[in-house]
Amino acid sequence: MNKMPKSLANAKCYYLDHKLVSKAYINTLHNLIKLSNKQLKNTFVLNTCLRYEIYNFSKSELKFKDKSKFAFISGQLCLRRFMSLLCGLQSEIIGEKEIFLQARTALYDAAQNKRINKKLFWDINILFDFAERIRENKNLTQLENYSTIGADLLNKKIKHASIIAIIGGGYMAEIFFKNINKKNIKKLIWINRNPDKAKKIAKSINKIPIKLIEFCDFENCEQKLLDTDFIFSAVHNCGGIFSSIPIKKTKCIVDISYPTLFSNKVLCEFYSLNNTYFEKFIKNPKKKSLVLKVEKEIDSSFSLL
Repeated sequence: MNKMPKSLANAKCYYLDHKLVSKAYINTLHNLIKLSNKQLKNTFVLNTCLRYEIYNFSKSELKFKDKSKFAFISGQLCLRRFMSLLCGLQSEIIGEKEIFLQARTALYDAAQNKRINKKLFWDINILFDFAERIRENKNLTQLENYSTIGADLLNKKIKHASIIAIIGGGYMAEIFFKNINKKNIKKLIWINRNPDKAKKIAKSINKIPIKLIEFCDFENCEQKLLDTDFIFSAVHNCGGIFSSIPIKKTKCIVDISYPTLFSNKVLCEFYSLNNTYFEKFIKNPKKKSLVLKVEKEIDSSFSLL
């Protein structure tokens, strides 16, 4: 790695992740932390289902009410951990690529809102470029993720013609739709904020006859959910919106939404980011020997001793 930019020497991070506390705790934490734009100068926040991390590159430490809730790391060790995170080594599913994209989005958001100046933005991007090279050189990126694993998990539960619901219109919902066994579909209910978007996806993939699919928005889907046998949910920022629905007929729900849409109290098999370690369902996990090689390469790039 080239010489580290001086602007990164002040790197500090206040963080909690799934290795320190429960996923459920992290899911509620973002509602408690209140940071003003003034506090967020030279700072970006990474908030996902597995972590809440505040990266600060100013000379002074952040001052906020809930600081005691976080672990703290600084200097080269902070940068080294961030690099490990970008490579996917700090994730539940080792090598998954979503964390890289989520971190980059967090950085872009900070720059767009002028919390990070142009020079600091490009200096931090050096770390992203380095992590990307490591991933490519070591073939580290894991193609399996929560969506592929969740889709496979639910598909194995469906053994006969059933009423199935998909909630969401992103790539996670698409993956489930692409992999579902069409022989097991009596009827498919596709629920999304924008039903037309879901319909467009279904037509473009052309997996099953459109006449077997009913498209619906969130406001008009409760009765339809009550009639379903299986539910696959993958939606962001709608936590708990279906938690009060008295699910009784449904046999299994896989809810990889962040936060989850349904409550743990549902009376059926329920798999969510809060209660399931999806890593145990990976078909082709990255070898520990590869992880050790990558960690060693990261170590050699930072002066920790």
